[in-house]
Amino acid sequence: MFLWIALKRVVYIATSSIKEFLYVASLYIWDFILVVLNLITPDFRSGKVISNGRPGYGGLWPQYVASQAGDSRSPCPGLNALANHGILPRDGKNIKFADLPAAIRKTYNMSHPFSILLPRQAAQLLNRDPGSDSFDLSDLSVHNMIEHDASFCRKDIYYDVTQASAAAPVVNDLLALETETLAAADMSNFLGKRRVECRKNNPQFSLSLGQKFIGSTNAAFVLKVFGGVVADLRSFLGEERLPEGWEPRTRHRMGLTMSEINMKIAHIELGVKEEVDGTMAAPRGPLVAAKKAD
Repeated sequence: MFLWIALKRVVYIATSSIKEFLYVASLYIWDFILVVLNLITPDFRSGKVISNGRPGYGGLWPQYVASQAGDSRSPCPGLNALANHGILPRDGKNIKFADLPAAIRKTYNMSHPFSILLPRQAAQLLNRDPGSDSFDLSDLSVHNMIEHDASFCRKDIYYDVTQASAAAPVVNDLLALETETLAAADMSNFLGKRRVECRKNNPQFSLSLGQKFIGSTNAAFVLKVFGGVVADLRSFLGEERLPEGWEPRTRHRMGLTMSEINMKIAHIELGVKEEVDGTMAAPRGPLVAAKKAD
């Protein structure tokens, strides 16, 4: 009996892994085709990225309403902004994973496979079915899954358990750089600075390689979708609001592909000098017991 059960489990695990690999591989093949189409088709003209009849057409987004008491919010400004504008349920609750791809794709002009992969990965991290299950935005605040230490717009979870709103001092520090438009080097430098500060001040600091790349993915998003424009990021990161008159800075007809953003992610993450200059490997000082401002 034991051998039969064990064999069935091994077959199930192997079959599930193969199916998932083939599914993700199919998304990347689709993505590559879209990369080619983006190269041979003209970009949308400025002001024409959002189609007529969709939220945001002509720069007119649904009314912004900041989260209210009892609402659910996440560590992700992009999803919170969708809820604040009513593109997702305003209370941020009982959101179907299956409804996310269209909302993400149409609002931020992301490619079909990219907008499918992100909710699928979130559902898997939460051990839920991306086809039939729902979630509250706050569910994404589980530590070291999507949420991570050394974020460029949140305090570490040690200081802010809910992760539901932006940390104004952190965002202001990022946007106080002497530039009107942030570049990859700016994000690399800021992420390195944050990692060093958080590692020093947070006695429970942790940041795996995967979480570092999640942080760089978020940074790549604000550079590609928002063009790194500081004026727009003050609204998006600070208030989790889509700026009036804004449209995605990525104007490709097939949307922002995984291949394109992966190149930006690599540019940002591999440019974090603190990861190779010994700073992150230096011995830590005595851990503090009392929480203090991050």
